[in-house]
Amino acid sequence: MSTTKRSLCNKVLLAIAFLFLFDGATLHAQDAADKLPEGVYRPGQGVTAPKATYSPQPEYTDKARKQKINGTVVLTMVVTEEGKVRDVKVTKSLDRGLDKQAIAAVSTWKFEPGTKDGKPVAVQLPVEVDFRLY
Repeated sequence: MSTTKRSLCNKVLLAIAFLFLFDGATLHAQDAADKLPEGVYRPGQGVTAPKATYSPQPEYTDKARKQKINGTVVLTMVVTEEGKVRDVKVTKSLDRGLDKQAIAAVSTWKFEPGTKDGKPVAVQLPVEVDFRLY
């Protein structure tokens, strides 16, 4: 085989190896994101969603107000068997200050817990927190 063909074959093999590695890493990251902590459920398939009983809106930061930032922060949280919020994480950021305000507000929310087979369980939920200047 000529040097040019060998070089081309090596490049093709390297590209294929890279695709396998990259694709595998993507699948592994998705699997990790889909995993729930022990004893935590998602709504559906016999699990009811928690119902908010207290949900104050977050405050705007002065900086965000001056910059006229509008939009939505998307969070993921776990509502415990007692109806309290824990493990709040930003899944879609808007602004660092507004992200912090959204986390602070959501962390104070209270819920009637979700249930499975009639018993309270911890449930992971996504939540959208809107920031709108009118």
